Amino acid sequence: MKTFVASALVLASVAGTANARSVAGWHGKPQLHVDGACMGESWTTQTNNCTRAVTLFFPTTVDTSGNYRLVVNAYGATTANNVGCRFFGLTSDATGMYSVPVTYLPSFGTNQNISLGPVYAPSGGTLNVACTLSPGGRVNSLSWYQ
Repeated sequence: MKTFVASALVLASVAGTANARSVAGWHGKPQLHVDGACMGESWTTQTNNCTRAVTLFFPTTVDTSGNYRLVVNAYGATTANNVGCRFFGLTSDATGMYSVPVTYLPSFGTNQNISLGPVYAPSGGTLNVACTLSPGGRVNSLSWYQ
């Protein structure tokens, strides 16, 4: 009986822990289908090779409702290759939105983190990321946690 109770306590405490989640940049889907033809993928990153800005959408996994934070790792050689991301939660019927302002790369020429949040993910709703890449901008990865 003691072994069963101890095992149940361990399982309950592990199951209630929220883990960080990550996806590679190539998981993003262009807002306009036609933009997929000029996007470039290399080692799971995604680079805008188009002559115009392209917005990529990333759905993220929500384990439980609550506040989430996001880190996007991205690259832009110069200000002309900027990357800006918005992090937002939607109600299940998409009539309610929880969001933070668009945030851009803090500097250029090296891989940089764009930190966003907290953003509320409502029960039964979704948590999403929209990154707009100027020509030459690249998204490497996304990580989010509660």
